[in-house]
Amino acid sequence: MEENARLNGEIGGHWAEVAKAYCELMDEVIPYLPPAEQSVYHRLFRLSHVQRSPFTKCRYEDLAAQCGLSLSTVRRAVKGLRTKQLLKTVWESKSGTTFVVQLLSTLPRRPSFLPRRRRDSSPPLQRSSRPPIYDAFTPEDRALFIDCKQRLGPARLNELTEAAVEWLSELCGGDPEAFSDELLRDKIDELVFDEIFGPERRKPYEHLFAHLCNPGQHSAASTATGQSQFRGDIAIQVSD
Repeated sequence: MEENARLNGEIGGHWAEVAKAYCELMDEVIPYLPPAEQSVYHRLFRLSHVQRSPFTKCRYEDLAAQCGLSLSTVRRAVKGLRTKQLLKTVWESKSGTTFVVQLLSTLPRRPSFLPRRRRDSSPPLQRSSRPPIYDAFTPEDRALFIDCKQRLGPARLNELTEAAVEWLSELCGGDPEAFSDELLRDKIDELVFDEIFGPERRKPYEHLFAHLCNPGQHSAASTATGQSQFRGDIAIQVSD
């Protein structure tokens, strides 16, 4: 009886810690991660902290299969999570990669990708430094685009994300880490745009996606001057 009570206490304490960490993950971190990073971070949390360990060992190929994502998408997601200080990785030739899964509460300081805490209201999601292309659509078409994109659902959006990563990777010489998140966002929106708008509705906006064919030029336009120029170009194109 004493042994059973001790084991029940240990199990209860462990799962209480897991539940607390998971709630923190869902409330404080997941809303600010792209879909692929959400899936990878979720899975690595399951393989590590749920198993009473801060790390896990696996191959990228196995992780991709478990997340239902392509290998290039997983590599890009892992890079993003490392940049955000949520992962540390150690590559080993025989046993795969060691993934150290960082929890928000264990970090010495709050990562910069997360918004500052506010007392009176919940923090807004972090905005990209450049507006999405659909901001240049007419109000009617913008509302239609956003509504249709939301109706596609997570599974279809993940498929379009993988297609966008593969397309941009090929454009960048096979490197899935060579392009910016803004460029990936725009490519996903282009795929959504092609899927939900008919030819006549697409025609006035097709030129807005021209920058996707030149990632280097897009990177240069990501500076403060480039951002202003991009906004000006959109305004001129729409007015025409």
